[in-house]
Amino acid sequence: MKLLFEILLLCTLYGVAVLFHQVVPLPFPPVLTGMALMLLLLLTGVVKPENWEQSTRFFSRHLVLFLVPVVVGLMNYWREIAQGGWKLLVIIVSSTAVVLIGTAWSAMIFKQRGRARDGE
Repeated sequence: MKLLFEILLLCTLYGVAVLFHQVVPLPFPPVLTGMALMLLLLLTGVVKPENWEQSTRFFSRHLVLFLVPVVVGLMNYWREIAQGGWKLLVIIVSSTAVVLIGTAWSAMIFKQRGRARDGE
């Protein structure tokens, strides 16, 4: 039941982001606005990270299912991808490296801040 409630709250947060985009046209998708809103709620303490454990575990376990449509789309356009594949491979590898490095960097910063707060 808690999992269902957490997912309902995530959907509500996304709905708020979509409504915000209808009022204020922004050049990026509502998903990013929802993520920024969730970050704001987490940083202000309105929402606690431990309240989202079940939904994060659920989505982490089923992440592969969310990638199936992407793989099917790649199969549909295989001929076009094969012609300029090396460019695509360079973009994928470099963007993945940037994301991994950025994630590791931000995780280290947040961990150090948490240690500093616990030590004070």
